[in-house]
Amino acid sequence: MSDENEHVKNAKLNMHDALTIRPANDSEVDWCAQLMAGNDPWLTYKCSVQWSLNVLRWPGSSLFVANADKPVGFILLHPKGFLGSPYIAAIVVTKEFRDTGIGSRMLAFAEGTFAESRHVFLCVSSFNPRALALYERHGYVKVGDLPDFIADGYSEFLLCKRLR
Repeated sequence: MSDENEHVKNAKLNMHDALTIRPANDSEVDWCAQLMAGNDPWLTYKCSVQWSLNVLRWPGSSLFVANADKPVGFILLHPKGFLGSPYIAAIVVTKEFRDTGIGSRMLAFAEGTFAESRHVFLCVSSFNPRALALYERHGYVKVGDLPDFIADGYSEFLLCKRLR
């Protein structure tokens, strides 16, 4: 790795040290919708920004922004989103800040939020092996396969982690 690339990676990691995760304010919801619509799985599924806005405003859900001097990602949580159990509905990190631990920090935040629950659930698309690997590293196990659930030819894997 070049010295310049190493410097950029170190700067990102330093921002990671200062990472905060807090409720999104109204002005950040549009940013989250743009980020969502421009990244997988929503990009592959051709979800619009308006569709993303509707998802981010899911009644009963809570939207949180990961901020490291600027927004670098978000997580959408619903306390009763899957059969009455907590559900991580979306987690996205900007491309420039992937592989810096921010996704792991947001997962830990969600698990802390739902610490009194027995389980937490999420779905991951079959064409998103990096996300699946992240979740599995954090103890999530595949408990279901939903073939052709959103689009023909793709599965959504239902994952679960026991919290207590």
